[in-house]
Amino acid sequence: MGRYQDEVQAYKVGLGYCPDDKTLTQGMASAKKSRTSNSKASQAARKTKATKQAANSRKKKAQKSETVSQFVKQTKKNLELQMAALQAQLDMVNELEKMSIEEKSDLLFSLMDKDGGGTIDAKELAEAFRKQNEGLSFGGSIEKSIEMIAIYDEDGDAELDREEFEQFLNRMVSDLNTTFSEFCEFLVYQILFTDDSADGEDVDINELNQEVKERGELLDSLGDPRMKDLFVLFDREGNNYVSFKEVACGLYHLTNNMEESAKATTNLLLMLDKDDARKLDYPKFAKLILAIAATSNASFDEVADDLTLALTSGDTVMDNHALKILTIADEAYAQAREKEKSLKRSIKSLDPFSYQRVLKLFDLWDADNSGTLDFDELFDGLRRYQAASNNGHTKEEVEKGVEMLMEGDIDGDQQLDREEFAVSIMKYADTVGTDLHELIDFICVITGLC
Repeated sequence: MGRYQDEVQAYKVGLGYCPDDKTLTQGMASAKKSRTSNSKASQAARKTKATKQAANSRKKKAQKSETVSQFVKQTKKNLELQMAALQAQLDMVNELEKMSIEEKSDLLFSLMDKDGGGTIDAKELAEAFRKQNEGLSFGGSIEKSIEMIAIYDEDGDAELDREEFEQFLNRMVSDLNTTFSEFCEFLVYQILFTDDSADGEDVDINELNQEVKERGELLDSLGDPRMKDLFVLFDREGNNYVSFKEVACGLYHLTNNMEESAKATTNLLLMLDKDDARKLDYPKFAKLILAIAATSNASFDEVADDLTLALTSGDTVMDNHALKILTIADEAYAQAREKEKSLKRSIKSLDPFSYQRVLKLFDLWDADNSGTLDFDELFDGLRRYQAASNNGHTKEEVEKGVEMLMEGDIDGDQQLDREEFAVSIMKYADTVGTDLHELIDFICVITGLC
């Protein structure tokens, strides 16, 4: 009958008597969806999008016109479509003024839920953030959307359902000191009336969802009393930071092996301490504990309990040998940081074109597509080059070349990532007295032929 508002009202009455009835709940959701999609505002939204896209298409055709006649024809059609888009936008404004807060919220949800899946994922929310603030990069909007979904995603599916979305809107309304109705209208206008050219870059939605879940886990752990207690136990100096030595000492209580603890600490801090502060504040410490849990294939609960027990048992005593290893490891970590800085400076000296050529060579040598090059992959790639260039191709000579490349291994994992390889191949070219571009081109050809 097309009486969608009456249908919604009928379900509301039914849910008043039976609030937990699944059939009524599902019926209400379906009725609201029908009310939204058949509303005049939704129809105006569809017209706005269609006419704007068509107008942009005509504009591009006009720019590519080969004759004056074609240009005039395409430009006229472009203007007609722009007028139609403006009329649709005006209809949208008029219809929005008549809608209830609930209807505006439903319309906004439907516009943001581009795939119609009934939830809003990080990419869909990021596009809305980008429209809300045109000065925000897509990467920035992705980061913001991950944070917001992690905060309001109560069921842990890395997406916002209708109820979670409403909680998110209420928070935004409060932060912006506006009304719920005005904020909904604002976002609807931003989504429909701004240019679509800056919309969604290609992103892996599965990776985004994983990031949302990890962020949610981090937010949960930050408020966990056990995490706070662990931070206090690790922070021996009581300065609200955890240093390299304090992390290594904490892990030593768990492993009773300082070499193993120092190595794990080096790898974790190189990953987490991006700004090279040489110390971790509470949020970074929480990430460290979660990283330990992930590496151990254990839950936070298990790791927190094991560490707490180890740090409070008092049975582990650090002997002089362990202290010596700790001191050496701390110095090695500082040196690794300096090498990392040097690596970044070296990469900046590479122009973008050269860097892309280096990455092409990296991909050719990365036989297992692991994103790193181990000794065998470096040996195989370098052996082909040195044999073809008569630059010494005995096993010992090739191994010497690989060892030269391996000097770029900053993190000590006996593998080269893309950045480490870029610097290593630069230094190798300089050592053998060959132009970097010529070296890369030659190796690429040889690798492709063999």
